[in-house]
Amino acid sequence: MKNFDQLKDLLNSPKKIVIVTHPRPDGDAMGSSLGLYNYLRSKGHFPTVILPTEYPDYFRWMRGTRKAILYNRRKEDADKVINEAEIVFCLDFNSLKRVDPIHNVLEPLKVPFVLIDHHLEPDEFEYALHNTKASSTCELVADFIEMLEGEFPNLNKDIVHCLYTGLVTDTGNFQNGATSVRAFELAAKFMKLGLDLEYIRENVFNTYKEKRIRFLGNALLNRMVVVPHLSIAYISVTKEDVRTYDLNAGDTEGLVNYPLTIKGIKVAVLLKEHGDIVKLSFRSKADISVNDFARKYFQGGGHMNAAGGKSTKSLSATIIEITNLWKKEYA
Repeated sequence: MKNFDQLKDLLNSPKKIVIVTHPRPDGDAMGSSLGLYNYLRSKGHFPTVILPTEYPDYFRWMRGTRKAILYNRRKEDADKVINEAEIVFCLDFNSLKRVDPIHNVLEPLKVPFVLIDHHLEPDEFEYALHNTKASSTCELVADFIEMLEGEFPNLNKDIVHCLYTGLVTDTGNFQNGATSVRAFELAAKFMKLGLDLEYIRENVFNTYKEKRIRFLGNALLNRMVVVPHLSIAYISVTKEDVRTYDLNAGDTEGLVNYPLTIKGIKVAVLLKEHGDIVKLSFRSKADISVNDFARKYFQGGGHMNAAGGKSTKSLSATIIEITNLWKKEYA
């Protein structure tokens, strides 16, 4: 880790610490932020998690969620905490511009910033634990804790459950390309520390609303388009869908992966109308880099096989643009 010894010295005495993650936080963002939050609290620090936007209800069980500050609802409270911070941890994103508009408050701060992340092409940070081969940011937080302790510590269940959530969600239940030997090793260590698999499964995967399941059925039946000759498929989520199925944060999570289960499909795209923009999620197989595609054309990025982006065009125009660009790049 970059400048680790200096950071360890800083953490030898109690500090006011802010932990920030990306908008629309997923399991890895929530798990890494709250896992680190609970660890730092156990060491006598005064951490606060600040989330740019709402998080899915199925992460509400994690210890510390009720103490987290939603920036889009409590901006003044969040700004006060940020301006009093002595250290800022940036988890599961690679650039301060990814946490707009919080970056406007963060950038002027003259305090140490610590990046813990596994996305491609990070900005320069004074302290950084960055590894694109890590399964998740939760894996890196576990590594960071082990580095601080000098050995893998006897973590309490609150920390274990948070960190395992990031492992299991970012690896797609230990099935996608992010799955690593280290991920399995950590899962085994968490089991020895009392990880309750049934508790995680019930809270993360078995608490959906009926409307969410009906939405998935409609999306696969009526919103999915397969383009076999390009090995690509996409699913559209309209504003009407959001209203009809009362969609909330996290309700489209995982939907983009379904087309990849179709034989011959190597790239999947989820398009979701959101205000005046269309939010994009890309997934791919093997060595097809949707990260490069999203960065080049849609102001986004992420991982080689999983990336995000956005378009200011209409839903139909964006679909046409993606199809034409994909033909140009890969056909």
